[in-house]
Amino acid sequence: MIDFDGSTGPEGHPDLKGFGTDTAFVFWLRDGVSEGRAAHVGFTAPSKEAVDAAYAAAMAAGATDNGAPADRPYYAPGYYAASVFDPDGYSLEFTYKAWQHSKD
Repeated sequence: MIDFDGSTGPEGHPDLKGFGTDTAFVFWLRDGVSEGRAAHVGFTAPSKEAVDAAYAAAMAAGATDNGAPADRPYYAPGYYAASVFDPDGYSLEFTYKAWQHSKD
């Protein structure tokens, strides 16, 4: 586990705790107060097209848009994501992080 101390975390997210390897975190925790949306679940995708497809499937299943598929350079270069709220109000994010995939 990587425990960011408020000064060493990812830019804009100093309070995160990440579980995973040094290059690919697979589970994040954040201190905070629940404001009605108690869970945010992120799914990694093998491509931008897979992010697009997951977003389309979620929307077709009744999700509410919380960020259409697009590059998110404010998180990191090569970060492509889409976000929805599922019918129960949970936040779901589909991400493709270019740096986690080999260049073929």
